Amino acid sequence: MRAAAVFALSAGVIAPAVVHAPAAHAADVSAVFTTDDARLGVQITGSPLWIKVSVLASTAPGAAVLASTDDLRWQDGNTDAGRPYGYITDTAPRMPEGTPYGTYPVLVEYRQSGGTVQKWTGGTYAHKLHTGVSDLSFDRKTTSLTARKVVLSGRATTWDPVTGTVTPARAGTSVKVTVHTYTDTWKELTGTATTGSDGSFTLPFTPNGAITRGTATVVAPAADTVPGAPTPVPEVGIEKTAYRIAARLDKYRVAKDTNVTVTGRVEQLTPDGWKPYPGAPLITTSGRPDFTLAVNGLMGRGVSAADGTFSYGARATYATGVYTSLAPSVYYRSRAYDEGTIAVPQPFSFTHWGITLDEYGRVRGTGRMTTQAYCGDQTVSLQASLDNGRTWRNLAGARASGGNAGYCPFEISSQGYVNALYRLHHAETDQMTARTTGSIRLGRVPTRFSAFAISPSRPYKNAKMTVSGTLQQQSGGVWKPLKGAKVTLLFKPKGETEWYWVTRNVATGADGKFSFRATNYGDGSWALVKQSANGYFYSETKAKYIDAR
Repeated sequence: MRAAAVFALSAGVIAPAVVHAPAAHAADVSAVFTTDDARLGVQITGSPLWIKVSVLASTAPGAAVLASTDDLRWQDGNTDAGRPYGYITDTAPRMPEGTPYGTYPVLVEYRQSGGTVQKWTGGTYAHKLHTGVSDLSFDRKTTSLTARKVVLSGRATTWDPVTGTVTPARAGTSVKVTVHTYTDTWKELTGTATTGSDGSFTLPFTPNGAITRGTATVVAPAADTVPGAPTPVPEVGIEKTAYRIAARLDKYRVAKDTNVTVTGRVEQLTPDGWKPYPGAPLITTSGRPDFTLAVNGLMGRGVSAADGTFSYGARATYATGVYTSLAPSVYYRSRAYDEGTIAVPQPFSFTHWGITLDEYGRVRGTGRMTTQAYCGDQTVSLQASLDNGRTWRNLAGARASGGNAGYCPFEISSQGYVNALYRLHHAETDQMTARTTGSIRLGRVPTRFSAFAISPSRPYKNAKMTVSGTLQQQSGGVWKPLKGAKVTLLFKPKGETEWYWVTRNVATGADGKFSFRATNYGDGSWALVKQSANGYFYSETKAKYIDAR
């Protein structure tokens, strides 16, 4: 229902009394606007019974009214169509003949239910030429892998609200076009065209995806012109191509930061079936292709030959899966790929390492594998050489484990040799490079008890007895007396498992012999051991059992 009709029924007066609106009512009117067809609109809250709009000659007090009407109706808004909501006049205000084009102030008079007539000023009416865009079309309905460019054509026209005529827009009118595209993400492309003498224009786009929506509108118009509402741009679809690929690597294990050669063949699906795909952009990555257009871990790229074959280098930096596909594009139906694997041993160093040989002949190697890579499943070997380093043999191996980030400790032990070179060695694996420590010569002098006697052979309990013997060392393959060594006498009582020392620090003479008195504590076993000394192996006698009297 039009507000004017309601007013006519309820008021019955020709010229309602006009009073200044109090502040509370002044806020009822929020804006006035000019539509594309030059009608005048007003946005006002509540449900006014009557509205009248007047276009004034100026803002001066007592300015002449150029046009006036109370014939307004409600219009729903549409943001996409550029149509504001509010009460609008049925037709464009009829301005006096010869009124210059320009912007004129507006007086709004209205009356709410139960209130008096209020007055509001502050908005303007655009008495100007209206230039808009129409006849938009693209030269293609779709884009494809081989035809990615489209050209938008359109026309800009100017409507004269005074004469009602529509003519081509002035030459050089600027038209801004914005299109929204979708690949795996939304993107916005913008371009500006200028019109020719007939109002037409063209504008190329390379969307690299589907154009889903957009608008075209006149920008920077002349002072006597207002732009029309944005005109929707047509949609443009995409044609997708299917391809298949087979690839292989010339090596499985390579050094870090060196190339492997990727070879293979790629084909595309055509109306005549699968055919070689020439000029296809290929990539090899360490990341598995997904539904996005991201390239994860690029290792190398190439281009297929006329027969669809390809060969190019890919740089390897660590052990990984290797995926060969075409460079991602929205124009492919899917990210087809061929998968392989590559091993790239990572460098490391031996730190805090050492090798020792104890008096019992056990050789022990310790240290750390220090690296930025994972080393917890690697085996380190302890090696020995008996020919001054010409050949090496593995004595034992141990797995590095534990430790903090950056290193893995290890410990290896084995029975060693009298005299040999020793080193630590890691053989190359898929994860770690080969590495060897320097060699260390370790050796000790073999020793033995050549004689051991107790006299008398059956001493009384708690009686004294004489213990004697001879200790020797090996030198040049010959057994010789060991002077100055110290021996300890041990006793294990009958029925027990523990040994106890009885006498110790007994030194050998120049001839390697020794003799001393000891107390017989009863039935049990007796034995002699050589006390520890740097550079010598341990030795001991066989146990002698004495049945005391």
